[in-house]
Amino acid sequence: MDTNYESLRDLACKAMVSDEEWKLFAERSRVREVRKGTCLVETGEMVMYAYYCASGLFRLFYPLPDGKEYNVAFTLENDFATSYGAMVKRMPSSYTIEALEDSVVIEISYESLQEIMDSCHSWERFVRKSVERLYIRKEERERELLFLSALQRYEAFLVKYPGLENRIPQYHVASYLGISPVSLSRMLRAKRA
Repeated sequence: MDTNYESLRDLACKAMVSDEEWKLFAERSRVREVRKGTCLVETGEMVMYAYYCASGLFRLFYPLPDGKEYNVAFTLENDFATSYGAMVKRMPSSYTIEALEDSVVIEISYESLQEIMDSCHSWERFVRKSVERLYIRKEERERELLFLSALQRYEAFLVKYPGLENRIPQYHVASYLGISPVSLSRMLRAKRA
């Protein structure tokens, strides 16, 4: 088995996916190398694939007409990245997914994923659980933006994405927190003092 599939296979086994059901998934998916700076999905594009990050790092962001970009999430190893709502609704994506590091993904078309879920209850359960995790993160993020101070949002970021602050530029962290890079620098200086 390709080593890129190992962590996804481990997750699938926990969802009681049988060897035969796993083989079906492996036959319908492919491993894809993604260079740093490459976009898996761009704003306005139709979303045809779901991606599992085997290695590397992605950011999900909204580009605005004035050139600003707002990071809404990060996808690290052993997690999924796609514009799920756009994929399901067959509408253009409202955000972009960009590789922040050279990465490897497992790519499967939405049609193939649907076929697998329709024929294998365990895959349907696995995808449902994955979507539930994504929904919970989105709900937590909305609550953080509404109710937490910038410092509290930063502390929540450190818990949610341990070590990520050392892998990405500070301006990406600031964008995720909804503050300017200058404000983040001031806040971190004050925190250290």
